[in-house]
Amino acid sequence: MIYLKDTCVFINRFNSLGIIQLLQNYKNSTNSFGVTDIVINELNPGRAVEAADAEKSKSMLGVVNLLEKSRDLVKYDVETEEKYQKNFQKIRKQFYGHLNDLNFVKKALAKKEITNESFKNRTYKFKDYGECSCIAVAMLEPEEVSIVSDDKGRVFLKPNINLFDKYKESHGIKVLEYEEWLSECELNDYSTSKSS
Repeated sequence: MIYLKDTCVFINRFNSLGIIQLLQNYKNSTNSFGVTDIVINELNPGRAVEAADAEKSKSMLGVVNLLEKSRDLVKYDVETEEKYQKNFQKIRKQFYGHLNDLNFVKKALAKKEITNESFKNRTYKFKDYGECSCIAVAMLEPEEVSIVSDDKGRVFLKPNINLFDKYKESHGIKVLEYEEWLSECELNDYSTSKSS
C-alpha cells in the first residue's frame, strides 16, 4: 500500500529527522511513503505554511527533495500528469469554484465566515489544495493508495460538504488519520506532537 500524506501531516506531525526515521521502518515493509507534487509545493512557506512554521517547512522540504532523489518515496505529479491533473481540476471546479465567486465571497464576508485579511491572504485560493491532490490520485488507485490526513475533508466555507466521504462513496478511497495509519502499518510515532 502507498500511504499518501496530506500537507497537514507534514506540518503538524513530522520533523525532518522523524521522516528519515520513519522511512527506515518503511524499508522493512511492503508499504511505501507517498506524496504529491502539490503537497511538496505547499511545504514552501507562504502558500499553505504559516510564517511561524517557515523554518520547519524549509527543512522538511529539503528532506523530502532528498528522499525523492534517493527514490525512498513515491511522488505523484498531479500538476503535470494528465490523468491526475484532470481529476484535480474537476474537484477544484466542482467543490471550490465558490472561492472565485464574488457574490459568494461578499456574503461570506458579510456573515463573518471569513475576514478581509483571510480573503486577501495569498493562501486563500489554495485552500485544501493538498487534500484535493491526494484525492485526485487515490480515486484512480483506491486499492493501492490510501490517504493519511488529519484534516476532516470539509470544503472551505462549505462545511456541510465532506470530500473524503463523497469520494469514499463514489470511488472507494480510503482515508486514515495519522494515529490510524501508525496502527495499521505498525509504526513507531515519530511525530512532533502526540495529539491532533
